[in-house]
This record gives sequence, structure tokens and C-alpha cells, in this order.
Amino acid sequence: MPYAIPANIKYEERLVGPFTIKQSIYLAIGLGIGGWIYFGNVVADPLRQVLALAFALLGGSFAMFDLDKLLLNMFNFMRQEKTSSWISPAARKLMNIKSIRADAVYLKDGRILGVLGVTPINFGILSENDKDTVIYGFLEFLNGLNYPIQIVMRSVNLDLEDYLRHLKRRILQRDDRVALAYFEHFSEYMKSYISSNQINDRHFYIIVPAKKRAREKQTIEGLETQCEELISRLSISGIVSERLNTHQLINLYSSYFTETFEVYDRYISPITMYRRMWKSAPKPYKTAQKELEQKTQTPQAGG
Repeated sequence: MPYAIPANIKYEERLVGPFTIKQSIYLAIGLGIGGWIYFGNVVADPLRQVLALAFALLGGSFAMFDLDKLLLNMFNFMRQEKTSSWISPAARKLMNIKSIRADAVYLKDGRILGVLGVTPINFGILSENDKDTVIYGFLEFLNGLNYPIQIVMRSVNLDLEDYLRHLKRRILQRDDRVALAYFEHFSEYMKSYISSNQINDRHFYIIVPAKKRAREKQTIEGLETQCEELISRLSISGIVSERLNTHQLINLYSSYFTETFEVYDRYISPITMYRRMWKSAPKPYKTAQKELEQKTQTPQAGG
């Protein structure tokens, strides 16, 4: 039975014992320089031994541990852009974005884009007539286009933190310990179920290119008319959409590089957002939570 030799096997010729040609050269250079320093009486005696040992070890490191590849990788790493923010030069170069303003995305090649956010439809729960309405309405929408568009679908991790936080707040306001115990089990179950089954949420967007006009203001006005027309035509088939404004566009593009949250058009970290929500939380919620913690820690009389 013939045996197929894998194609990715690499073999290097051995020059001196187990050392390859490259390793032998590095080892010879290191030992040669070390021997020249040690036997040539180039420097004083204490420093001579140290330098000779250092060059010998350096040559052995290049030969045994691929020190040349490590140094090359470090050099390339230092040359690369290491900033992962959406405002970094590397991100701008990758996304080809010049600026985001006037509810539009300005690209470096001169194009101006508008973005529509489309609300997903649970197609499985619709009746047959509703399904036909959506399908044929969307076909009419596509057939009526006289310029190209781009449809983008993005999968993100399903996040129920806001829903669970709101539900827990209502339970704490009621001061219901039984409901709180059920909630804790429900919350842990939902989080583990989403994590184990890798349930994602899908976002849909339509990218609308603006038709170039003589003046930029006319181009922006024409893009606004295009977006309004598409929103109206999509609504005929029951598809709800809206145009993303400047802040929403910044949040959309930056979310590909950093985890940001949008609260009143300001972008803050998760820790800052939690602190702000805690400060702005109603007093009954804080009081109920403190009372519940005290009751939980205090043993019940007569138990």
C-alpha cells in the first residue's frame, strides 16, 4: 500500500553534527569572535573573559533558539501600528474613512455613503399571506432600484444584561425574596444557555451611495432623499428601517474595534456606565436593595 508523503515537511541539511548550515554559521561567528577576544589579548583580563563568554553565548542563542527570528518579529512589531482604537491610523486606512459628518460617511476615494438600520423580522411566525407580502414587496423594492446598494448582516453576541437589570430592579422595588430567588436561577440559566449554545443577535444594514452633484450640499440633500425613498419603499413590505445619524454611525464603526456603549450620544466604558446608572437610579431602588441585603444577612427570629 503506497504511503503519501505530506507536502508540508521541511528538511534542512546538517553541516556540523545536529546543526544546520545557518546554525553552524551563527555558532562559528559567535565562537570565532569570542575566541579572538579571549586569545587575542584585545582587552584587559576581567573584561576579556566576560566579552568572550557573552559572544559565545550570543552565537549559541542564534544557533539554538532562533534568536534572529525573534529579533525580526520584535522589529516588525515595533514598526506596526499597535493602537486598536477606531480613531487610529491603521483603522482609518483599513476602513478607508475620511470623516463621518452630516449623517453620512465620507470615504477617501470621494464617495459619500448613507447607512440604513433595518429591524429584523421573525419570518417564522408570520402567516402565509404575510410572508408573501414581505417577499413580493422586497422583490419590488429590488426591481425598482436604479443604483447599487450594499446589504450588510452583522452577527453580535446576544446581550440580555439591560433586560435582566430592569427585571431585577422591579423585583427589588417589590421586596419579594421568593421572586428574587427565582430571578437568580433564571438569570444564571439564560446566561449559561446563551453562552453554551452561542446564540447571536443579527443586525442588518443597507449602505446607500450618494449620487455625485456639483456641490457637496446638493449631494447630501440628494442622499437624504434617496434614504427617505428607500425607507418608504421598504415599509410597503412591512420592513421597518431608519437612517443612522452621525453619532450612531460613529458607534457602529467604532464597535468593530472597541467595546463601546452609547448613552445620550456619549461613549463610555462599561464601568463608567454602571456608575452613572447607579447614581441616576431612583431612591426606592437603592433603598429596597439595601433593605433586602440587611434582611438577608440578619437571621430570622424564631427560625
